Amino acid sequence: MRGYSDAQARQIFRDLIDMPAEVKVTPEQVQVSFHRRAHLPIVLASGLLNQPVQVPWWNQLPLHLTTYQGPSNSQGP
Repeated sequence: MRGYSDAQARQIFRDLIDMPAEVKVTPEQVQVSFHRRAHLPIVLASGLLNQPVQVPWWNQLPLHLTTYQGPSNSQGP
């Protein structure tokens, strides 16, 4: 990844891992919804946003990376 060849662990953690997100784990999938203010250039460049990724060590459960769409209203009006 361009710009990270000389990066320290703290910078990599801050830029690539420590992002505000909501994680939802169900028996069918793991969904990570990044908050709208999250800095996502690496995720966007990866092409993985909104594309399910099968994770072998999760028994092929898909990982979905999305942007946060606001609270879900499952109770209805």
